[in-house]
Amino acid sequence: MSNVASGAVTPAPATPTGTIPDIHADYTVYIGGFMFAEGSMSATLNGEAYRLQNQLGSAGLPGKVWDARWTMTSEGRIAEDKLRPSRFAFAATEKNETKKRLIVYDAGGTPKLTFDPPLSPEERNATQPYERRNTLDPVSAFLVPVIADGNPCDRKIPVFDGKRRYDLHLIFDRNDTVATRNNGYSGEAVRCKVRIAPGAGMERGKLTTMMQRRDDTWIWLAPVDGKNLYIPVRVQMKTPIGGAVLDVVKLERHAANEQPGGKTVE
Repeated sequence: MSNVASGAVTPAPATPTGTIPDIHADYTVYIGGFMFAEGSMSATLNGEAYRLQNQLGSAGLPGKVWDARWTMTSEGRIAEDKLRPSRFAFAATEKNETKKRLIVYDAGGTPKLTFDPPLSPEERNATQPYERRNTLDPVSAFLVPVIADGNPCDRKIPVFDGKRRYDLHLIFDRNDTVATRNNGYSGEAVRCKVRIAPGAGMERGKLTTMMQRRDDTWIWLAPVDGKNLYIPVRVQMKTPIGGAVLDVVKLERHAANEQPGGKTVE
């Protein structure tokens, strides 16, 4: 597959009709005290295999003047405490214009890219194959597996979204309890400090510099299958236009297939 295809990107396969995701979370994003976006994340787990879907759309006042929707789907497997993505599909619709990208990972963990419409030569050459190898897509990066009673923080997460390469550094802060907006999640969570290390293809703008230098970006990770699998239930950071908070406002966990380590979602 070439880096840029002239045809349309193959859409992500839909979840089979009647399939109930093992985990489903609705969330909101507030910036400066005002709702900015709302979305949902679902995870279907089957042994070592996983399928994740994240949908996000503008909401509140921005949603009245700027209609934008994003859908991201990731598939792969969990090997011990590592995620091995196999496929990532992204579609963005803004002002009645849709853009798509598809990442397919080979056996060595190197992603092959397809864009519709195609990228410019500058964007296409912003990252090199060796920089993309053994990275996670942006959706897989939010699913954090650990071994036994391990710590979901104190790790570096290499991310490549098809255009940009960066590392997320999670640093353990404390074991915490959290109650998110609308009491969507209430219970134990691990609070991690987040730092971003920008890489190839990533503009070092004001937001990136702020996240890289400041120590006020946090993520709360909550266990969803006992102790082995964590998802974010709150993210808090500062932006150039005010404080931003992502909160899970509804979390559903269904009886699931056996998870890695013999755990089940309850």
